[in-house]
Amino acid sequence: MRQLEQIQEVEQRLRQAMLISDVAELDALLADDLLAVGPDGQLVDKAADLAVHRSGTLHIKTMIPLETTIKLLPDVAIVFVLMNLQVAVQDQLIEGRYRYTRVWSRQTGNWQIIAAHISSVPN
Repeated sequence: MRQLEQIQEVEQRLRQAMLISDVAELDALLADDLLAVGPDGQLVDKAADLAVHRSGTLHIKTMIPLETTIKLLPDVAIVFVLMNLQVAVQDQLIEGRYRYTRVWSRQTGNWQIIAAHISSVPN
C-alpha cells in the first residue's frame, strides 16, 4: 500500500475512533510522546487526550471533513483538515469549523500521531 493510502486509512480510523471514543484504537494511533494544542490553546499529552474520551467528558457528535491536504515526507506525513464539528463537553454543545493539523510518523512500522494542533476557524 502506498504512503498516501496508508495515511488516508489511519485518518479514517482516527475519525471513527474519535466519534465513538474508542480508547484502545486511539491508544494505538497516538504516539506515547504526543503533544497537541487544543482549540483553547492548552498543550495536552496522550494521557490527557485519552482521559477525556475514557471519562465521557468529551463526546464528539459529528466530524465532517470539508477539505483535506496531505504533505508526504519519508516516514512522516502532515495532514491538514478543515472540519465541521459538533462536540459536547460536559453536556455543553460546541459547534463550528475547526482546522486540524496532525503530524504522523511511522513508528516501528505503524503510523502514529506525534504532534497536533486544533484551531477554530471563523465562518
